[in-house]
Amino acid sequence: MGIYLFGPFRLDAQQLLLTVGDEPLALGPKVVETLLALVERPGEVLTKAELLDRIWPDGFVEEANLAQNVYVIRKALRAHWNADAIATLPRRGYRFTAPLTLVPPARLSEPAVRRPMALRRYAAAAGVLLVLVLAVAGLAVARRAQVEARVAQRPLSVQGARLYAMGRYYWNRRTRAGVERSVRYFDAVTKSDPRNARGYAALADAYVIMAQYRYGPLKPHIYYKRALAYARTALGLDSRSAAAYAALGVVAYSEHDQVAAEAKYRRAIAFNPGFAPAHQWYGIALLTQGRGRRALKELQTAADLDPLSVATTAWLSEAAYFARRYRDAIAYARQTLDLSPKRIDAYETMGLAYEALGNYARAIQAYRTFAGKCRCRAEAAALLAHVYAKMHRFGKARAQLAIAQAGIASRRVDPEDVVMAFIAMGERNEALRLLQDGGHKDFDRPMIAIDPRMDPVRGDARFRAWTQGPA
Repeated sequence: MGIYLFGPFRLDAQQLLLTVGDEPLALGPKVVETLLALVERPGEVLTKAELLDRIWPDGFVEEANLAQNVYVIRKALRAHWNADAIATLPRRGYRFTAPLTLVPPARLSEPAVRRPMALRRYAAAAGVLLVLVLAVAGLAVARRAQVEARVAQRPLSVQGARLYAMGRYYWNRRTRAGVERSVRYFDAVTKSDPRNARGYAALADAYVIMAQYRYGPLKPHIYYKRALAYARTALGLDSRSAAAYAALGVVAYSEHDQVAAEAKYRRAIAFNPGFAPAHQWYGIALLTQGRGRRALKELQTAADLDPLSVATTAWLSEAAYFARRYRDAIAYARQTLDLSPKRIDAYETMGLAYEALGNYARAIQAYRTFAGKCRCRAEAAALLAHVYAKMHRFGKARAQLAIAQAGIASRRVDPEDVVMAFIAMGERNEALRLLQDGGHKDFDRPMIAIDPRMDPVRGDARFRAWTQGPA
C-alpha cells in the first residue's frame, strides 16, 4: 500500500482517505474502497462482479450500491478536477483512465503522516483506528462549520470552531454516548465563545435529540425545555441562527404543532440553506404528513450537505421506499449500515424495498437480520407474515401473524404492520376492521395512506374514508 496521486488528489490506501490539497473529502469508507480498487489497476477493466466481491465480500448487496458509489466518486472528483477519471464499460464494469503516480510507503516522509499531539493522546487512549476516523470525520464537519460560519454574523474562534466540529461529529452518530459527548463539546464552545450563538444553538440541537431518542436519566419534556431555553439564548445573540430555529421546530413538532414546526424549519433553511439538520427535520415532518416526494427532496439535500449523517441516510432510505424508488431505498439502507452497523432499522426498510421488488428471499433475510439484532421478534413477525403471504405460503404467514398479534397489546409491534399482513393474506375486511376499531392514536394515517403495501385496498371506499379521518 502507498499513496496514489492523480490530478489534485491524494489517495492514502492505508487510511482509506482521499484528500484534495490538505483537505479530506467526506466520503464513506465503501466509496473510498471502490476508488482504491480502480486506481490499484489503472487502465484495466474491473468487472462489476470483481468489485462487488472485493467491497462487499459478505454478499447481500446489489449492483445499485456499486453504481451509487461510482456516482459519488465522480461527483467528488468533478467538483475539483475537470477530467473524467472513470470510464463505464456497459454490461462489463469500470476502468480508471487518468494518469496517476504511486508513492510507495518507503518514500513517505515522517512529517506527512505525523498527527497532532492532541490526536496522539487520543491514540494512546482509544487506539489509532479510532483517531483516524475522528480526524477524517472531524475535519469534514469542520469544513461544514466554516461554511456555516460564513452565514453566521459572528465566526467562532479557532478553539471554538474545533470544539464545535468535534461536537457535531459526535452528535451525528446519534448514539447515546455520542450525543452526551456532543453536549460536553458544545458546552465547551459556550465557554470559549460566550457571545457566539452557535454553541447555544448546538446545545439546543443536542437536547432535542436527547429528548427524541429518550437518552439520559431525565424525562423528554425536561430536555425539550432545555432545548427551548438554549435556542432562545442563541436567538438573543443572533436572530438569524438557523440551528436555533431548527431546534425550535423540533420542539414544536414534539407538541404536535405541525404548522409551527414546518414554519421554523423553513425559516432555518432560509437563513442558512447549508444547515443540513434543518433539511433533515423538515423532510421527516413532510414524510410523516404523507408528502413523500417533497420529503425525499429535502432529505436528499440534507444527505448531500452532510454525507456522514447516519440519521439522514436512514430517513432518506425510508423516504425513497415511500416514493417507490425501491432500488434507491436499498442503496441508502446499505449506506446507513456502512456508516453505522447499529442503525438496525435500515434492515427493515431494506426488507420492505426488496419485497416490493419481488425479491422475497432477500426480504426474508433482511427481516430475520432485523429480528436478530433488535430483539423485536413480534415486529419482525408482522413483516415476515406479509412476505410469506405474498409468496402464498399461508401456513407460515399465519404462524408469524399469531406472534405479531400477541405483541400488539404490549406495544411490541406496529399495528399497521399487522393490518398489512392481513391485506396480503386476502383478509381485507379484517384489516379494515382493525384500522377502524384501532383508534387514530394507534396509527400514523398519512404514512399508511402512501405505503405501497396498502395498494390492494386503495380503491376501497372504507379505506379512503379512514385516511380522511383525524390525523
